[in-house]
Amino acid sequence: MKTPNINFMRSFVEDYIEGRIPRWQFDQDFSHHLMNRYRKMERESPIIADCFACYLDEMGFEAGQSLPDDEYLELIEYRYSEFVSALEDGFF
Repeated sequence: MKTPNINFMRSFVEDYIEGRIPRWQFDQDFSHHLMNRYRKMERESPIIADCFACYLDEMGFEAGQSLPDDEYLELIEYRYSEFVSALEDGFF
Protein backbone atom coordinates (compact mmCIF):
# COMPACT_ATOMS: atom_id res chain seq x y z
CA MET A 1 0.00 0.00 0.00
CA LYS A 2 1.30 3.43 -0.93
CA THR A 3 1.23 6.04 1.82
CA PRO A 4 2.67 9.26 0.35
CA ASN A 5 0.91 11.58 2.80
CA ILE A 6 1.84 9.57 5.87
CA ASN A 7 5.40 9.35 4.55
CA PHE A 8 5.49 13.11 3.96
CA MET A 9 4.42 13.86 7.53
CA ARG A 10 6.91 11.38 8.93
CA SER A 11 9.71 12.94 6.87
CA PHE A 12 8.66 16.41 7.97
CA VAL A 13 8.89 15.43 11.65
CA GLU A 14 12.22 13.66 11.04
CA ASP A 15 13.56 16.82 9.37
CA TYR A 16 12.81 18.77 12.54
CA ILE A 17 14.24 16.12 14.86
CA GLU A 18 17.43 15.87 12.83
CA GLY A 19 17.87 19.65 12.74
CA ARG A 20 17.20 20.21 9.05
CA ILE A 21 14.42 22.69 9.82
CA PRO A 22 14.21 25.12 12.76
CA ARG A 23 11.46 25.13 15.35
CA TRP A 24 9.78 28.28 14.01
CA GLN A 25 9.36 26.59 10.62
CA PHE A 26 8.16 23.35 12.19
CA ASP A 27 5.65 25.26 14.34
CA GLN A 28 4.44 27.28 11.39
CA ASP A 29 4.09 24.37 8.95
CA PHE A 30 3.12 21.32 11.06
CA SER A 31 -0.56 22.21 11.53
CA HIS A 32 -0.85 23.44 7.96
CA HIS A 33 0.53 20.18 6.53
CA LEU A 34 -1.50 18.00 8.88
CA MET A 35 -4.74 19.84 8.09
CA ASN A 36 -4.10 19.57 4.35
CA ARG A 37 -3.05 15.93 4.42
CA TYR A 38 -5.05 14.32 7.23
CA ARG A 39 -8.03 13.19 5.13
CA LYS A 40 -5.64 11.68 2.59
CA MET A 41 -3.73 10.00 5.42
CA GLU A 42 -7.02 8.53 6.65
CA ARG A 43 -7.67 7.04 3.21
CA GLU A 44 -4.18 5.54 3.21
CA SER A 45 -4.57 4.07 6.71
CA PRO A 46 -7.19 5.34 9.16
CA ILE A 47 -5.50 3.77 12.17
CA ILE A 48 -2.03 5.13 11.38
CA ALA A 49 -3.46 8.58 10.63
CA ASP A 50 -5.30 8.63 13.95
CA CYS A 51 -2.26 7.44 15.89
CA PHE A 52 -0.02 9.97 14.17
CA ALA A 53 -2.44 12.75 15.12
CA CYS A 54 -2.62 11.50 18.70
CA TYR A 55 1.12 11.03 19.27
CA LEU A 56 2.48 13.93 17.25
CA ASP A 57 -0.27 16.56 17.22
CA GLU A 58 -2.09 16.18 20.53
CA MET A 59 0.64 14.79 22.80
CA GLY A 60 3.53 16.50 20.98
CA PHE A 61 2.89 19.65 18.99
CA GLU A 62 -0.05 20.99 21.03
CA ALA A 63 1.21 19.84 24.42
CA GLY A 64 4.65 21.36 23.93
CA GLN A 65 3.88 24.84 22.66
CA SER A 66 4.93 26.55 25.89
CA LEU A 67 8.17 24.59 26.28
CA PRO A 68 11.61 26.02 25.57
CA ASP A 69 13.20 24.84 22.31
CA ASP A 70 15.37 22.06 23.77
CA GLU A 71 12.52 20.53 25.81
CA TYR A 72 10.14 20.84 22.87
CA LEU A 73 12.57 18.98 20.61
CA GLU A 74 12.93 16.23 23.22
CA LEU A 75 9.14 15.93 23.47
CA ILE A 76 8.64 15.70 19.71
CA GLU A 77 11.49 13.20 19.42
CA TYR A 78 10.03 11.10 22.24
CA ARG A 79 6.50 11.11 20.80
CA TYR A 80 7.80 10.29 17.34
CA SER A 81 9.81 7.36 18.71
CA GLU A 82 6.67 6.08 20.48
CA PHE A 83 4.75 6.30 17.21
CA VAL A 84 7.49 4.47 15.28
CA SER A 85 7.77 1.80 17.99
CA ALA A 86 4.02 1.19 17.81
CA LEU A 87 4.32 0.78 14.03
CA GLU A 88 7.24 -1.63 14.33
CA ASP A 89 5.57 -3.64 17.09
CA GLY A 90 2.54 -4.16 14.88
CA PHE A 91 0.28 -2.18 17.17
CA PHE A 92 -1.49 -1.04 13.98
